[in-house]
Amino acid sequence: MPLHPKIVLKGGKERHIRHGHPWIFSGAIERVEDSPQPGWTADVVSFDGRWIARAGYSPKSQIRARVWTLDPDEAVDAGFFERRIRTAVGLRRRLGRMDAAGGCRLINAEGDRLPGLVVDRFADVLVVQINSSPMAYWREVILNTLEAVVAPRAIYERSDSDSRAKEGLDKRAGWARGEGSEERGVGEGAVASAGAETTENAEPGSPGSSSLAIEIEEFGARFGVDIERGHKTGFYLDQAENRALVRQLAGDQRVLNCFSYTGGFSVQAALGGAREVVSVDSSQPALDLSSANFARNGLDADDPRFPHLCSDVFKALEGFAGEQRKFDLIILDPPKFAASSAGLERALHAYRKMSRAAVPLLEAGGMLLTFSCSGAVKPEAFQKAVTLALADNQRRGRVARRLTAAADHVVDLGFSEGAYLKGLALMVE
Repeated sequence: MPLHPKIVLKGGKERHIRHGHPWIFSGAIERVEDSPQPGWTADVVSFDGRWIARAGYSPKSQIRARVWTLDPDEAVDAGFFERRIRTAVGLRRRLGRMDAAGGCRLINAEGDRLPGLVVDRFADVLVVQINSSPMAYWREVILNTLEAVVAPRAIYERSDSDSRAKEGLDKRAGWARGEGSEERGVGEGAVASAGAETTENAEPGSPGSSSLAIEIEEFGARFGVDIERGHKTGFYLDQAENRALVRQLAGDQRVLNCFSYTGGFSVQAALGGAREVVSVDSSQPALDLSSANFARNGLDADDPRFPHLCSDVFKALEGFAGEQRKFDLIILDPPKFAASSAGLERALHAYRKMSRAAVPLLEAGGMLLTFSCSGAVKPEAFQKAVTLALADNQRRGRVARRLTAAADHVVDLGFSEGAYLKGLALMVE
């Protein structure tokens, strides 16, 4: 590896880097010197030769480099990653999110200045996602450092997102440290270990699904986490604080939870004393896991107060309207409607349509909690879509609270894209 490969920027392309944004796109680069290989560290310099940053190189990605450091005296080595990881863990301790039986986002990629690395902690097991070529280059150092700093019982890798293909990486999934099961590839062309099935298209809780279920405690509730086949790393930790808010709001309320997945909001609403909790999701396996989560918390999922409905949400909302059903609290937490800015208009239309269908079911003075997890959708545009949906129904709303990801999903001020989750808690008149 050359001592100092160089990435030379085009004129004027260094400003956003100096302001803290960690991504360098291919179009901003004038040339690359010394032929760095995928994952190698390179010095980033301006068109006139001024040193800007040190970054990890990814030749197959449109994000051609990701900034490691703006300090010319800071080497990118094992010590570098240990410092960053210890800082991230220390912050979660300060936030009170390191309870031994709980879960937290331990490392939030760019938010912890470790772009391409996500680490979630579920009790004493870590789940790691490596989503960039530079981070994949340092994989063994990362795993060794996590073992040393956190001392988990085991580390499971869920580097199986579609984004890895853009980095020229195969998908990987399996035990990286501990628990005795051999890691395997799950991408095209990858070789699975003997007897292992790939999980790329599996639903959570689907036939033959994982026995790798872990239980965590979250703000007074208990949830099962399927780290092998659950979405993302197995559980949506970003909504932890918003689920706790629902528990506070749910007392004696009729609650409708749309896109309920494994029942996080539903369980908290029931524990908060809701009169009724209706959970709607298009995945029966997810609803089965929701029922299991009700049972974990001493709640009977067969209780008529807690029905689980397997249905397309839009069809369910239409059906409830035909029945003239009413609710006091409605939660709309859909999957990502826009993967990129190319799908923005379609996503905004979907958010408006969704809210327009839900609002007639809400009693006057009821609460609507509605979310977007699409990073391409800006908060102002999301709010406008919801405002128009209320106007379509001749209703008005007031913002009681603006909702974001939980505090452990830290966001670097220079990287606004990290604030992907936005929500509104609305009092609807």
